[in-house]
Amino acid sequence: MMVNTLLLIVGGFSTLPSIFARGDSCSSVLKPTIAADATAFATTIYDYIIVGGGTAGLALAARLTENSRITVGVIEAGIYHLGDPTLLTPELAIPGGQGNASYDWLFKTIPQPGANGRMISQPRGKMIGGSSGLNLLAWNRASQPEYDAWSIFSGSKSWSWAGLTEYFAKSQNIEQGQTNPFPGVSREQTDTSCTYGSANGPINVSYNVIYSDTVPTYVETWNKLGIETNGNPDSGSTTGIYNSRMSISRLEGIRSYSANGYFAQSCSRSNLHVLAGAEATKISLKKTSTKWTATGITYTVGSKVFAATASKEIILSAGTAKTPQLLELSGIGNSTLLKSIGIQPLIDLPQVGENLQEHVFTLVEFELNPGHQTFDALINNATFFAQQSSLYKTKHTGWLAANDGALSFLPLQVTASQAEQKALLAAFNDYVTSCNLTPIQRVQYELQREWLAKGRVPMTETIMMSRGLIAPQPGRSYLTLLTGVQHPLARGSIHINSSVPTASPVINGNYVGNDFDVQTLLQSVKFLLKLAKTPPLSEIVKTVAQPTATSDADLIEWIRNTVAVGDHILGTAAMATQEQGGVVDHNLIVYGTANLRIVDASIMPYTIAAHLQSTVYAIAEKAAALLLG
Repeated sequence: MMVNTLLLIVGGFSTLPSIFARGDSCSSVLKPTIAADATAFATTIYDYIIVGGGTAGLALAARLTENSRITVGVIEAGIYHLGDPTLLTPELAIPGGQGNASYDWLFKTIPQPGANGRMISQPRGKMIGGSSGLNLLAWNRASQPEYDAWSIFSGSKSWSWAGLTEYFAKSQNIEQGQTNPFPGVSREQTDTSCTYGSANGPINVSYNVIYSDTVPTYVETWNKLGIETNGNPDSGSTTGIYNSRMSISRLEGIRSYSANGYFAQSCSRSNLHVLAGAEATKISLKKTSTKWTATGITYTVGSKVFAATASKEIILSAGTAKTPQLLELSGIGNSTLLKSIGIQPLIDLPQVGENLQEHVFTLVEFELNPGHQTFDALINNATFFAQQSSLYKTKHTGWLAANDGALSFLPLQVTASQAEQKALLAAFNDYVTSCNLTPIQRVQYELQREWLAKGRVPMTETIMMSRGLIAPQPGRSYLTLLTGVQHPLARGSIHINSSVPTASPVINGNYVGNDFDVQTLLQSVKFLLKLAKTPPLSEIVKTVAQPTATSDADLIEWIRNTVAVGDHILGTAAMATQEQGGVVDHNLIVYGTANLRIVDASIMPYTIAAHLQSTVYAIAEKAAALLLG
């Protein structure tokens, strides 16, 4: 109800701020309703064709076309939502465009036994900007050991913390001079954290300018339990509670994402064409000597079929769900699966669509004592909302330009007792020894066993939401804590089950299908219930609104009934050696091909304890460097 009300009013703004410098004058945007544009795209031979105009695709296209001699065509199934308040207003990021067919593919998993048979929504952006226009804006990195692990899979030290740091910096423009108000953070730490970024990247990144009055109390309570405030989480150590920067432009008070960042800076280039509203259906492949060469892409606009040609490379940036689908439709994947649905296998790569990983979350919600200012006030107080609406419209600031940024990333040693840690390790070992592991899983789980023992890598995340999310009652204020497993044992898959290109892929995450993942969530929920009973947080909490359960068995049932995903799917075209079962090599080229490359989250071999957008931008920046030499 809150989101619908906000959409109604904010959507009526006649002058919503926008950082599209060129707006509709962008000459590179080809409108899908004009058949001539689809034909023009098809009759142009590009150096590179990128499938997917999302987070990675637009970043890569922008960097490649900085060289005026390189021509790039981008095919995107969604459309261009210029100046759309549903996407741009930070307070509307929950749920924003999620669940709306105008912005979202509306994917769901098959029924998940671990989630009591529920089909779980798996939001994926379908628009110019992709999932960078759907996410909840958090901007962070994982810990150094997690990126260093990628070198074990890829066989290249360039895929590591040291090898990625410069590419993290290239994407971001950190707002300078801001103060981090979190207890336990010094001015020096705030200034130092800016050195891990850039002052001129396309994506604007900033701290919030508005905070609920519950935030200091919340942070101090974590500190009281021995969990320090991390003043510089982008330095390679993410453990602790910290104030995450958000992908928000403070000047305009709007979401900063690949469309109004990378694309806005490149869209008027004559060597870049973006065809919106066109769905790629097949990669054209030609056998040359021992490898296959990608020569073009077949795509549809409405009921019409077109084919475009690339002279150098085809690059898939369609995302973790769509990239494996397109590979399989083109004859690249598990040959047994492909034959079963009538597709002629060209390259047998059994791990295409496998290795799916995702963060899984549940939540606890507390009703607060009266008198606290949270985002609930926007729906509870009409006068306050009118004031904030005016402030946002005229000054581009206030509560509508804000979002929650308190994140906690913790190893199990912090949230679980010695006995609980022992039980979790036993659950881990029981699962690993009972499974018929693939080569890549053996490497993954050995790394995780080491991380569990040393406690250097976070295993859980907690996100503070200063608002009610589960049926909040009018006139009341809430604090909701989302908690999720960052390195779940569950491995899933995304595959086609039809040769019809427009059919949705079959997503099976196997979410909370093993005891380790369930018990990790349970221990985190119990820790958060303990947190709420600890002063000073206990002094502002009136009652536990959800869950009402207290026993472990009932809490586990709560977890199964509420578990959702973090919208961080990855790994379905993993960058790993062929011996491990990789799909792409360290240059991101699909095995068995000469020039088919993948640049999106599907190449990530192992999940990370972080929100993904800054890492996906870094992957795109690194890919551009590989191509440009």
